[in-house]
Amino acid sequence: MPLTKASLTCPPLQIFFDDSVRNILAGKQIGLHTVLVGKSQRVKGADHALESIHNIREALPELWEEAEKAEDVLYADRVAIETSVTA
Repeated sequence: MPLTKASLTCPPLQIFFDDSVRNILAGKQIGLHTVLVGKSQRVKGADHALESIHNIREALPELWEEAEKAEDVLYADRVAIETSVTA
């Protein structure tokens, strides 16, 4: 079943990674943020291009911004958990 804008809603942080230009174009047509993997230059439909998936953190640092903000939350060293034991 083909995906269309009517049958798929994309949250703003949804990103589609693929190494096929054809698939990148299809992803863009349905409103996805797209990343072409395996190429150093963007093509029509690709928001980003990555030579290798291994350099994703350097190429797309915004993906980790929210996670890094969450790491700033401090927790107590000890947490009490109430449990019951039947012996």
